[in-house]
Amino acid sequence: MTNKMKIGILGGSFDPPHIGHLLVARQTREIVHLDQVWLMPYFAHNWDPTVSAASDRLAMTKLIEEEGVKASDSEILRKEKSYTIDTSRRLKEQFPKYNFFWIVGSDVLPEFHRWKDSKTLPKEVSFLVFPRNGHPLPGQLPEGFDAVTSPELVTSNLSSTIIRGRISKGLSIVGLIPSSVLTYIEEHGLYRS
Repeated sequence: MTNKMKIGILGGSFDPPHIGHLLVARQTREIVHLDQVWLMPYFAHNWDPTVSAASDRLAMTKLIEEEGVKASDSEILRKEKSYTIDTSRRLKEQFPKYNFFWIVGSDVLPEFHRWKDSKTLPKEVSFLVFPRNGHPLPGQLPEGFDAVTSPELVTSNLSSTIIRGRISKGLSIVGLIPSSVLTYIEEHGLYRS
């Protein structure tokens, strides 16, 4: 019997994608031995509004692809709000030979009860929790959740909100986002107040 490919899904606004996203994707892939991590921008979110158009967010996410880290247009193409439970069921149907793992930051845990079908979701898909600065991992994770840990782990508090704030104030974001994304933001005039 062939081993199923292990795919990590890192969802979010990617508004814009930044070095923090790559740190999470790369390290989770290494530590958990995933075959690939798919960066999956959502089209729209239940309570987290986006600033830039879905097409811009997807285009920027594609700019940060590298070996083992791919951009997925799965949720953007649907042009409606996506829920993890529905996306995971769709992916499992579409890719029966893959095992999917949802990657979330530790900052998500206190909000998790707000997710659609939050009680049944961890039975449907495995969650990998990546520590974020200022959001320590709880002593015990709920069932269906595993921590991404390693003595060499590099964590940050970097967020798209911080990046947008710096851009709107005219502060440098060099080193915080890949240069290709910076060029895209400048060429398209994104996030200027």
